Amino acid sequence: MRSSGTEVADAVPSVVASKLRTLIACGNYAPGMRLGQSELAEQFEASRVPVREALKLLSAEGIVDHDPNRGFFVARFSSEEAKQYFRLRDMIEDELLASIRWPTKQELVEFRRRAQDLEDLLNQGNRAEWWNQHQQFHLMLFNLSPLKIMVREAMRYWSLTDRYRALVSLPRRDSAERRIVNKADLIDALEANRMRDLLNVRAARRQAFEQAVLEVLQDRGF
Repeated sequence: MRSSGTEVADAVPSVVASKLRTLIACGNYAPGMRLGQSELAEQFEASRVPVREALKLLSAEGIVDHDPNRGFFVARFSSEEAKQYFRLRDMIEDELLASIRWPTKQELVEFRRRAQDLEDLLNQGNRAEWWNQHQQFHLMLFNLSPLKIMVREAMRYWSLTDRYRALVSLPRRDSAERRIVNKADLIDALEANRMRDLLNVRAARRQAFEQAVLEVLQDRGF
């Protein structure tokens, strides 16, 4: 499997890590799968040095497991792990959202543009790009807060929980699942400067995603 024609011969480890993070989140690499450095270097058209450093970064994040004798492996799923990560996300994200400034008119236009792009990507079934753009949408939202250390932590936990998103199909047609990831209500709350609505919308979306993930994990015995 090639890296969609993307050349990263001179890539720094963070670039390789970002690409691997997306592939894992999209389910391209199954939990427990061995991540061979030579194979990944060929796939990303890079040397083994940035690949190994990228794997170390992902290992530090908890997305990849490292056995010194056997190599690197995609971390296995765990219901208990997922519950703890979701709880941490709840606490950090609510604190961030409670501290945001309200967006400008220009920023609201950008939020709506990004929201429409996400809808278009769902219609196309483009999971990888949707995952990237979905993360960037929420990074823009969190960056309305002055609590930048917490923003970084929020995005770290975002990556740790988003790898579980591969368990849940992305809906291409109108449905309850599709409405969970639609951003209209979120942007309406931002535009109206209604903090309670904003927090309630985010809480409802997170809880629905968490429930869907935990149901799948339970069904699979994780």
